[in-house]
Amino acid sequence: MVNEDKLRKKAKVALNKAEILLDNEEYKKSASQFKKAGEIFALLQEWKVAEQCFFYASKNLTRLGKYYQAALAEREAANDALRLLDYQKARDYFSVAAKSVLKAAKSKLEEFAAENIGFAFLCYFVQGKYQEGITYVKRFKAQIGPDLFNSNLVLKIVQHVTNAVINKNEKHIDDLLDNYSLFQYSEMENLLIKESLVVALASLMVLLEIPLEETEYERDSLIEVNAIVDTSRLCEFANYRVVPHEFTLLNISELHINIGDNLSIKERPELPIKLNFKEFGKEKLRYILRSNIPGTSFIGPIKLVMNVDGKFNFSLESERKDIKITSPDAVLGITLTPQKTPVINQSFPVEVHISNNSDGNAMEIEIEFEFPEDLKMMRGTLKKNIYSLSPNEDMHWQILVKAFDVGEIPIRTVVTFKDEDGNRKGPFSADIPITINL
Repeated sequence: MVNEDKLRKKAKVALNKAEILLDNEEYKKSASQFKKAGEIFALLQEWKVAEQCFFYASKNLTRLGKYYQAALAEREAANDALRLLDYQKARDYFSVAAKSVLKAAKSKLEEFAAENIGFAFLCYFVQGKYQEGITYVKRFKAQIGPDLFNSNLVLKIVQHVTNAVINKNEKHIDDLLDNYSLFQYSEMENLLIKESLVVALASLMVLLEIPLEETEYERDSLIEVNAIVDTSRLCEFANYRVVPHEFTLLNISELHINIGDNLSIKERPELPIKLNFKEFGKEKLRYILRSNIPGTSFIGPIKLVMNVDGKFNFSLESERKDIKITSPDAVLGITLTPQKTPVINQSFPVEVHISNNSDGNAMEIEIEFEFPEDLKMMRGTLKKNIYSLSPNEDMHWQILVKAFDVGEIPIRTVVTFKDEDGNRKGPFSADIPITINL
């Protein structure tokens, strides 16, 4: 405790001197005192103060044109930011360090610049922003020779984890694990590498699927979509000697579903979604969609961001499922009802009643009557055309019929129509008996 108090006092004295020297524009001495204070605060594990000290040391050194020394201070600040789990700030420090070194215009320092570029990318990567990281790295490609770009160890890590995630191929991670002993950097930088491998492996092991049982749905239907997040393979981390990892938290922090314009979302999962990290397995993400206008459509991809241990993020994307929305089948019913008792050799009126007993529209309806020899239509037409019948709509009219025999005599009705999608339905035929009395 006594030694700790002495160190803290010494650090504060150095910090005070650094600030006074900065005010007096004595940048070289100020940088030295800021660096000294940063090193002591780091020993005291006061990472936030240490980070700021190294940051101001780098600013002073940059003013003096000492770009390599400034980069070294920026890298120290980045390491302190990593201890604080501030990956965004660490990324910015690594990036500034790379730019500082490249300002020195000395080819022998390009290796150091490449390392910082690579570590900045890994900060992007563990936050689930590898695509932004790729864009970031590409900006430096013209400033660093292609040979170095392909040979630098940290940039090799960048290439392998990127290829693993994009191509869904764990072999790239296995190659890095086989050569892990080659990575000899600071404690926090080695930990960042290990964390990147954990994130890469986890993103490959966790699966996101949309298991749809059907591909066709009627208009105005409710479609239940149970996307599956399968974490079963995460138990395999126990087998990795280099990167064993014990999960303390698995949360879905962001969730988006892409759907066709003729679908709408009625229900969606509430965020955040906590997954079981003690017993890995399959968990459902339940959506309820509504089908609207008939036609082709799609469900997915579903995209999510998984938060690991409250520190890291990775993204998952499901496949897209193409579906078809159809109009409900129209169902037409037809009846023939005599309006008085049918008697042989006498004419009698018959009411024809046709109804649409469904949720679908029926259009261009054609009705044809086929009379046997013992019945004859006296008034009316053997063919009837109706423009359309909406759901639950009906129509009726009368015909006049005369019978020449007794008993049950059938009249055959033949109906054809088009549904809402323009598909021809039918012909549907039915024999409707009329009982003729003496």
